[in-house]
Amino acid sequence: MSLQALIRSGEGQEGNMSHYQAVSTVVAGNLGTGNISGMAVALTAGGPGALVWMWVMAFLGTIIQYSSCLLAVKYRHRDASGEYVGGPMYYLKEGVKSKTLAVCFSVFTLLAAITVGNFAQVNSISLPLASLGIPSWLVGMGLMGLATLVIVGGMGRIAKVASSIVPVMALLYLAAGSAILCAYSDRVLEGLSLMIKSAFQYSSFSAGALGFGVFKALTTGFERGVFATDAGTGIVPILQSGARTKHPVVDGIATLIAPFLVMLICTMTGLILIVTGAFERADLQSTNMVIYAFQSLFGEVVGMGVVLGSLFLFGYTTIIAWGACGEKAMQFLWDQSRVKYFRAVYLLLIPVGAIAKVDVVWVLADIAIAFMLMTNLLGIGALSSEVIKETRLFFTRKQESL
Repeated sequence: MSLQALIRSGEGQEGNMSHYQAVSTVVAGNLGTGNISGMAVALTAGGPGALVWMWVMAFLGTIIQYSSCLLAVKYRHRDASGEYVGGPMYYLKEGVKSKTLAVCFSVFTLLAAITVGNFAQVNSISLPLASLGIPSWLVGMGLMGLATLVIVGGMGRIAKVASSIVPVMALLYLAAGSAILCAYSDRVLEGLSLMIKSAFQYSSFSAGALGFGVFKALTTGFERGVFATDAGTGIVPILQSGARTKHPVVDGIATLIAPFLVMLICTMTGLILIVTGAFERADLQSTNMVIYAFQSLFGEVVGMGVVLGSLFLFGYTTIIAWGACGEKAMQFLWDQSRVKYFRAVYLLLIPVGAIAKVDVVWVLADIAIAFMLMTNLLGIGALSSEVIKETRLFFTRKQESL
């Protein structure tokens, strides 16, 4: 049975959105500015080898993501408004029987929503626009207004917007990126070779230099891999728990589409920075490095337009998706009536991210993501036997029905 047929066969009546809308919302949360500007940060901090370790982290993350989405749907329930809610906080409380871990995860989610989903996205969008003479605070105010239009409509509106924007923005970026790689096709294999060699590079200076180089590439790759895909952090099961489904295993499988697409875009961005030589420019950082790479083929105006357009769409959809995650965490900690307070604070803080320092923003984002990941891993580890049991039962029944 194909993946598409499997997902369709698992479509049920209980849920708030289709699997397509759920996966689109997940991709909206995953495909953020980290897939563009984050690749420049990764290459600057850890070199080309960091991209290899990103793939390793993404692969490991898919295992965690499958398990967490399965558990999120299994332990989900309806709230007072009739909407399905779920996520690590629910299976930590009801499955692991630890309210303390559930509360900790919810608090970390609130912090991550503000730093990862808000500050990091807005900052990456405002940085290149500031070089064009557009005040950062003005960019922040504009994004706040646009985010408000969607977030106030709740999860339903977020899912509809995400399912409309995500396919378009992904295809446009992939098309533009493919054109650059085709233009520099003679350097692509050399770039891939450089990535692999740098991941395990031997230094002629000393064993200490070797260890530091590999460690830097590895840690940077893992950090950016987690940030780019959100695999294992818990955002995906929160967004996926509202899908109409017959079995939790189907949701776990459906969400594996997201990290593959995200890493494809990340790898493309990284390769573009390598083959164009942009990553070697010490005077460029973050988004400006990516703009330089795209301008090498498309020219100054079109190149900047492609990157800024993609960056805006990626960042905007991530802002609204993470806003939804923050609201679910707030709802778990208190109740539905308190969500409006988080929503107001989240939206009002968007302009702050526009004027914050780049280094500070990314450090805070990585810390918040790390705490979410560690807490979620405790829950998945404790409930791993349930994941194995549910998976075996599902595929046994599928084989019997064939």
